[in-house]
Amino acid sequence: MKIKYSLVLPCYNEYGNLKFLLPQIFNSFPNKKYQIIIVDDNSEDQTIKKLKKDFKKSKKIKYILRKKNPSLALSIKEGIKKSSGEITIVMDTDFNHTAKDLKKMLQLFKKNNFDMICGSRFLKGGSSNTFLRHYCSLFFNFFVNFITGGKLSDNLSGFFIIKKKYLLKYLNKVFYGYGEYYIRLLFYMQKKGLNISEMPVKYALRRYGTSKSKLVRMFFLYSIATIKLII
Repeated sequence: MKIKYSLVLPCYNEYGNLKFLLPQIFNSFPNKKYQIIIVDDNSEDQTIKKLKKDFKKSKKIKYILRKKNPSLALSIKEGIKKSSGEITIVMDTDFNHTAKDLKKMLQLFKKNNFDMICGSRFLKGGSSNTFLRHYCSLFFNFFVNFITGGKLSDNLSGFFIIKKKYLLKYLNKVFYGYGEYYIRLLFYMQKKGLNISEMPVKYALRRYGTSKSKLVRMFFLYSIATIKLII
């Protein structure tokens, strides 16, 4: 069966979340022509070993273990390179991004001839999971768009669907570091003139584990990455 959708799930110590998220994801796809690629940055909680046991009957899951150079963006890059689908999807594994919104995004993509669909917390109907995160991210998005001339409402969500062919020339240019890769991705895809649509998404609370994001450090690094795009 030819694969249409490849969902890339980068993770580090997210077994507690993935064991509940994966069954929800299985029910989100409109057909069986999909694969799920879990890219693990050498988790201490033995994510892959445990998931293989829990989902031993599933043929939809492909596992990639990265033992060197831990990086969210490099994990996504590896997942894209090893994917078979013509359409790439990326979402978080900590319940920030929900299977419910994934299903809506897939339906929107299927019905329309978009090149890319991005999840946005800042469209009507969207939301973050905390007040502080929501408004810090909102103001930072104003900064990103001011610097880059971008038109999208959420440059930080990292929740998207895109035709894989548009990513291939940008793998090395975009996918390195942490979440700032998404700022670069949206910058280059807008510059390329892709037909991009946004969809409101509601972030959910993390169920297990602790966040790897440090807000102040994150915005500092993201600011530098943004400014570098126009220098």
